[in-house]
Amino acid sequence: METQPLSNPARKTAAVHPHEAEIQEWLIAYLAQLLDIRPDKVDIAIPFERYGLDSSASIGMTGDLEAWLGCELDPALLYDYQTIEILARHLAGRV
Repeated sequence: METQPLSNPARKTAAVHPHEAEIQEWLIAYLAQLLDIRPDKVDIAIPFERYGLDSSASIGMTGDLEAWLGCELDPALLYDYQTIEILARHLAGRV
């Protein structure tokens, strides 16, 4: 099954250096759109793997996040930082 690129609802409002809350919002919106669920159903403390993301979806999400943040990210990022909460905290300290 071929996946279609997702539009990114948070992309147009991103700051130059997003803070942790903005990164969390972006990740929540992205995951909600990817899974076709309401954003309020996305729990920032649940590991990405529990949402059923396969490696292709994880790499796609990392690539879109990389473009939004404007910095290079490791494709294995979602395996090293396994929840929205942890990933956003890590990225906020990096960008």
